[in-house]
Amino acid sequence: MFRGGMRKQITADMLKIYKPISGLDWMNYRIVRKSDMTAHHIHKKEHGGKLEIPNIALLLPHAHQYLNLIECKDMGIYTDLNKIFKIVNQQGYEPDEQQRMIIEYLLQSFEADHKEERSKKGKLLIKTEYLQRGFYQ
Repeated sequence: MFRGGMRKQITADMLKIYKPISGLDWMNYRIVRKSDMTAHHIHKKEHGGKLEIPNIALLLPHAHQYLNLIECKDMGIYTDLNKIFKIVNQQGYEPDEQQRMIIEYLLQSFEADHKEERSKKGKLLIKTEYLQRGFYQ
């Protein structure tokens, strides 16, 4: 199976296991279509991370993009988020309320620290869509 097909299959398998009953991805974004979900490598593939269920977090595309930005700007928060994703994988069900609260706290901390930062083109790094999460809204 080609790489993109494997990624889609892993994502489909994870949706069966983790059943996002809350209607949220693992970074608290509201799921509109489950088919939009992406597979985030918790342990990066360039560091030996495999495309296997224990190493994947279910994220929407904009959440995945936001996590990549967080990785570039604040490795501590990025690492903490991935630690939570690893625990979620070990427990075998979507993030619980306490985990979602920690995720939200980490995201809000990142946003407070980087809210004014802009790209080389002058655009805010933290896009409006990154702030529109479904937890506590």
